[in-house]
Amino acid sequence: MFHRRADKLHLVLGENSKITGNIESPGAVFVDGTIIGNVEGSKVILGEHSHVIGNIKAGAIIIGGKIDGHLAGTDKVEVKATGYVTGDITTKILSIAEGGVFNGTSRMEFDAEKTVEENDGKVVEFLAKEQ
Repeated sequence: MFHRRADKLHLVLGENSKITGNIESPGAVFVDGTIIGNVEGSKVILGEHSHVIGNIKAGAIIIGGKIDGHLAGTDKVEVKATGYVTGDITTKILSIAEGGVFNGTSRMEFDAEKTVEENDGKVVEFLAKEQ
């Protein structure tokens, strides 16, 4: 979960806790409570009990709870089976597990330096649930 030095956990908000206001952290942020405001960090992880009403900007964003806002993940955004996203997503890699909910639009931004050959045009992970 934490591989880089910048991923050092800097902030933990536990279940049943609430913060109103913006959060900026140089490291990783783990939320299992409620935040009304924007969140920014090297990595943002929303636990199953979390609810964020605001935008999230980070290198990697992992959603296990609920987010009402836009997500900007410079590396990747991952919506777990318990995740619920209402808002737009901009990222290089988007992963949505079966059971995860995403209502919004997505934009996959790639590094202009990379070509299609370097990315091999491969789908990293794609799961869809038939209804």
